[in-house]
Amino acid sequence: MSTIDSASVKAVFEQRSMYDAVVDGDYMFHVEINAAFGEWARAFGRPLRIVDLGCGDSGVAARGFTDAEVASYVGVDLAESSIAEARRSTAAWSDRVELICGDLLDALQQLPAGSANVVLASYSLHHFSTAEKQTLLAEIARVLEPNGALLWVDAVRRNDESRDEYIAALTSEVMDSWTALTIDERERACEHIRTADFPETEAWMMEAIAAAGFKVEKTLFREELFRGWELRKRQR
Repeated sequence: MSTIDSASVKAVFEQRSMYDAVVDGDYMFHVEINAAFGEWARAFGRPLRIVDLGCGDSGVAARGFTDAEVASYVGVDLAESSIAEARRSTAAWSDRVELICGDLLDALQQLPAGSANVVLASYSLHHFSTAEKQTLLAEIARVLEPNGALLWVDAVRRNDESRDEYIAALTSEVMDSWTALTIDERERACEHIRTADFPETEAWMMEAIAAAGFKVEKTLFREELFRGWELRKRQR
């Protein structure tokens, strides 16, 4: 992620009340995501060694895995305020938690190979360029053990949809429907989307995950603008 993009993303997610309003309003389907993660963890059936990329306040992980056995949790985020909130959200996991304030790729590259059995990427990878996403997916595959899971939730374009068309659709949705945010907050959210969101088509995403050594295990949820999958690292 470029310095300009990093600053833009960080500035938005330092606005805690704005982020909380998006989650509380379920505008990006956090209720559905939390339920899907909980169901996934029950089916996975073993202690979780989690790497959470773009963890925010770690609320997605804390709520999704509230009934799971968490052996370790590494959360990474650019925003200092998010990391401070994450310390509170993950307090129940005690000394099994490591929180890193910094760039996602830099943090991934410092982690040992095979050190995680699940990586969360919840609305984080779309902030990176196409080439950077490919590098991130390769690093995620390295960090995961064989048959480990990548839970990828993100903004997704239709295969016939340009970035400009997607951005227009999403910003229209924000202005019209995200009414828990003030008008000023909605305008700031739209400016962030225009400058820092680079969603890929679903076809590209499927090709990229296959190239990185993953297969689709399950669709976690599917909406018009956002989707999520459980991806498994292929065993060599």
